[in-house]
Order: sequence, then structure tokens, then C-alpha cells
Amino acid sequence: MEQHISLSSRILLAPRRAGLCLGQDNSVEVLVRIQAPDSPAGEARTRPPQAVSLVIDRSGSMAGGPLAEARRCAEFVVSRLRPSDSVSVVQFDNRVQRLWPAVPLGDGDAVRGAISRIHAGGNTNLHGGWLEGASSLGEAAGSGLKRVILLSDGGANEGVVDSDEIAKQCAEWAAKGITTSTYGLGNNFNEDLMVAMARSGGGNHYYGDTADDLMEPFQQELDLLNNLALRQVQLAVSAPDGLQVEMLNALPTTAAGWRLPDLAWGAEAWALLRIKVPAGALPGLGDRLTVLRVSVTGSDLDGEPVALERTGLALAVVTPAAFTSQPEDELVRRRCDEVAAAQALTQMRSAAQAGDWALVDKLLSDAQQTFAGNEWLASILESMVTLAQSRSHERVAKEALYSSARLNSRLAMHDELHFTQSACEAPAYLRRKRQQGKSEI
Repeated sequence: MEQHISLSSRILLAPRRAGLCLGQDNSVEVLVRIQAPDSPAGEARTRPPQAVSLVIDRSGSMAGGPLAEARRCAEFVVSRLRPSDSVSVVQFDNRVQRLWPAVPLGDGDAVRGAISRIHAGGNTNLHGGWLEGASSLGEAAGSGLKRVILLSDGGANEGVVDSDEIAKQCAEWAAKGITTSTYGLGNNFNEDLMVAMARSGGGNHYYGDTADDLMEPFQQELDLLNNLALRQVQLAVSAPDGLQVEMLNALPTTAAGWRLPDLAWGAEAWALLRIKVPAGALPGLGDRLTVLRVSVTGSDLDGEPVALERTGLALAVVTPAAFTSQPEDELVRRRCDEVAAAQALTQMRSAAQAGDWALVDKLLSDAQQTFAGNEWLASILESMVTLAQSRSHERVAKEALYSSARLNSRLAMHDELHFTQSACEAPAYLRRKRQQGKSEI
């Protein structure tokens, strides 16, 4: 049975303009923000034991530096977990082998020994490796977070290879409480598959352009897992009859609505909605119309269902002159720019994959003009220009996909308007990188 969350998390609703224009159809953009407290209180300070499965690609292409860095990242994960957390280790090429079961870590020496035994082999049974990792967590005790962390530099070319089927299975395991995060390495991994697995599997997706770029995303994931406040966050919305609601972010859908990122202390998850209000649905001048009601559910760290208090947004009907004079909410405008930039990046990716570099250059030029006033978006586009000059459709396609996904679904600081691009004191999962595939630490 659902219970109200006791963590003082809250839902904030902000329209781009705080009113409805009399006598015309209205299109209202609303920013939904779900905020966790800055820090846990009382018993919430002690999180329950977690279970992690490290699933490492050891195919021939991983030989040398990539595999050495993969082992280093895996050992980093072990160093950041607690003795009571459980860790399994799986290696895969064309064969799948569980090197260590999901049992409490203790001093970690046995797990480190298992990691050190990972050596390069043959082809890539990615699905088999992932499935073994998920199965190992199914045997782990406890009700805390259970996460498969999959690292690969290739595509699935052994066993189950269909991306839709693999993503479907990730969703099925996520429904049982075992989620998946993916890490791609280099130019040859299948980014569509890796992103789909993480989106369907309720986890996160990262990539490194080189082996040296892997450590930062591993730090980002571990920082997030150690600071979780609310998991399996779902957003549901409703509007009065005659009004239409559109989700502007590209978010995974659920039976109730949409899935948002897991929420960390001191952070907010967010989404942008567009509500279309016909002129005939407006009340009289000065009256207020409830345009939206929002509910958010999730799970606490012990896996118990929780629900935030439902909230709504009512806007007053004003004259056209008053509507035009209303200022735009700055944060809503900036988040609208992020979603629009994500859509532009998706178009660039399609053009690059088709080899239409003239269109890529035009889209980049147009986007640079459109988003020139946003420091973060401008830096992302500057990086894309440099990548586009290489005329490597693999690199452009990967960076465009991961940057677009980041813009569409990310955690943010509570007071992000005062955040500066040079600030580095923020947790790794809240930093706004200019390029997803490169380390900035």
C-alpha cells in the first residue's frame, strides 16, 4: 500500500508565463520540479545495503589499455562500496563466466582478486553477460538498490542480439527491482542498444571516447548511488476535459505516465509539459482555471512504495495586454531551451549517420545562433562543431545521442540559475559537462 513520503520532498510547478490570455487558444509550458531535501535526516542517513553486479566485456577488442582501465574502474566501484554491500563480478566474450557471486563485500580482497583475473578473449555475448549479472543480483539478499553495471566496447554479436528484445528484458528485470546502467567505450559500441538498455532498465547510460575517459562516469554513478533519496520515480499528470497535455522531454513512458531519474539528496528531477487550453475552455476575465494536476510516486531506499502530495496549477485569465507584459520565468525558459537543443542534436545525429555533413553544419550554425545566450548549451555546441570537423559519423552520432539524452533527463541543482559553468564543487551527477564522452576531471 502506498504511503506518503516522509522525506519532505516536494513538487514545484512553474508556468513560463503566469496567466492565460483572454479570447484565444493558449499553449502553456509548465516546468515540473521534484525536489529532495538537501540532506537526509534521522534514520534516513543510513542507507540499506546495496547490491551491484560488475559485468565486464573481455572480448578481443578490449585487450590492452581498455581492459586494464575497465579493471581499474571496477576496483574503484569496490573501493566506494561498504562492507555490507554485495558485489558480483561477471566477465563475457562469446562465453559468460560468473567470477564472484553477489555476497557481502567484506574487506573486498576476494572481489579484487576476481577482477584481476579478467583477461581478453573472443566475441561479444553482451546479452548473456548482462543476464548473468542480473541473475546474480536476483540471488542477493536484501531489499535495497540492485544495479547491473555493464561495460562494453562492442555490440551484441553472440547469443541474443536483437536490441528491442534485450531492452524488453531489461525492463522486465527492472520491474523486479534489478536495474541496469551501461557504459560504452570507443567508437564501435552500439550506442542505440546501450542507451535503450539503460532507459528500459531504469538506470543510467554513459560512454567514454577513450579508456582514460571511463573513470569520471563511474564516479558519477557511484556518487549518485551513495546519495539516493527516492528511486523508481514516476510522474503522472491530469488536466480538465478539453485540455491537452504533451510531454516535451524524451522520457521513458510507464503505465501511469513517465519515468524520471532516481532522485538524490539536494537535487531535483524535472520535466517540461505543454498544456493546450482552447479559448472556449477559459472562464471569465480574472477567474482562475486549474490547468494541471501532478502526482509523483516512487520507492524509498528499502523498496517501500511512497507518494508525494498531489499538487495542481491554477492560472488567472488576463487581458491580451496584461498577458504580453508578463515576464517569462527564466528557469522555465532555460529548460525549454535545453529540450529544444536536445531535439536539434537528434537531428544532427540523423544527418551525420546519413553522411549529410552540409546539413550537420547548417544545423549546428542555426543552433549556435539560437542558444548563444545559454553558456552550457553554447559549450556543448562548440564541442559538436569540433567533432563534426572530423567527419566521423561514429563520434558525432554517439556524442549527439548522449548529449541529447542528458539534456532530456538529468538531475539538477535546486538553485541552478546561480550555478556557473566553472563551478566544480557540485557532485559528479549534477555537473553540466560540455562533452559526455570526455573526462573533465
